[in-house]
Amino acid sequence: MSEKTVAVVDQFTKRVGTVQRNGWYPIGSNPTIEVSTSWKSVTVLGAVTDDGDSFFCWTEENLNGDHGIRLLEALKERFGEELVVFLDRATYFYTKDLWEHVSGTRETETVGDSSVSCVRGDEVEVWYFPPKLPELNAVEGCWDQLLEWFKYRLVPDISTLKDYLRRGLATIDEPNIWTYLTGKDLS
Repeated sequence: MSEKTVAVVDQFTKRVGTVQRNGWYPIGSNPTIEVSTSWKSVTVLGAVTDDGDSFFCWTEENLNGDHGIRLLEALKERFGEELVVFLDRATYFYTKDLWEHVSGTRETETVGDSSVSCVRGDEVEVWYFPPKLPELNAVEGCWDQLLEWFKYRLVPDISTLKDYLRRGLATIDEPNIWTYLTGKDLS
């Protein structure tokens, strides 16, 4: 029997515009800083595996169930057919269409003292994180790094945003997913 790859998945949305921050200015000065905001954004879907590999893709579209299915297919292509994927309960992941794509049946398992939803197919198992527990998802650590990378960068337009995402994602150190999933430092 082949060994399964375990992957955790999450999403991150970054908008075109400036980030407003407090600052220190000389008494009596009246600084004016031009800011811009936009509805234009890019949503990054990211995955980190138990081997420390990562996969990132993005879209300017609003995410829906088709994106979740396409992501599972991309993960199978990248990491092999035998996958266990952990997802949050975002509406585009927690859909009947995705469940039917995997196997058609959503189950509830008891893990420790929690009930966890899962869908088991022949090639892919999808497990859903319990609600409101982002600290279990290692990809959140990637987003923290990406936010820090963006901290002092102006994003004036969508092409700059895509360039910055490419550059920022290349700097991410993939966290150990088991540290997040178990709550124990395994280094």
